Amino acid sequence: MTDTILIVLAFLLMEPLTYLAHKHVMHGAGWTLHASHHRPKETVVELNDLFPLFFAVITMVAFLVGTQIAGYSYLVPIGVGVTLYGLAYSFVHDVYIHQRFFQVSKVDLLKPLKQAHILHHMFNGEPYGMLIPLVPKNIRSKGEQLFSSQGADPYDPSFLNSVNLSPRRKYIVVE
Repeated sequence: MTDTILIVLAFLLMEPLTYLAHKHVMHGAGWTLHASHHRPKETVVELNDLFPLFFAVITMVAFLVGTQIAGYSYLVPIGVGVTLYGLAYSFVHDVYIHQRFFQVSKVDLLKPLKQAHILHHMFNGEPYGMLIPLVPKNIRSKGEQLFSSQGADPYDPSFLNSVNLSPRRKYIVVE
């Protein structure tokens, strides 16, 4: 029972941790790597992929310590929760939203997540969350206004193909 609680807690706590890492690291000191994700796609692999690799290594170390060192077995269910979150994040973000590896049919339950992420790419700011993205009302209004002014289908990800952020230009300003 304790292991199940640790798995669920680890999974749930990953969303606020991911939000903070995305906002303060990826859009901060780690922008050099993360910017590759905000530019039009040139390759399947991008520098931004180093972030999940880094987090996976930390999780693998937790598994190793939890299985090899007495008194640290609680790290195993925590690692399971983090891994499950990583799988959910990867599916929603990479497969469903960006369709990086294969096409997935539309899933009504995931549509709000895709809409929120498109807004993140449009304005290069909020929402930073992925599985529970909180979209400020003013950001949603700006996005809807931009789409309607350009005659685009609301939240059509193809709109983002024209966006190009140079390393020096961190934010897209749309008024």
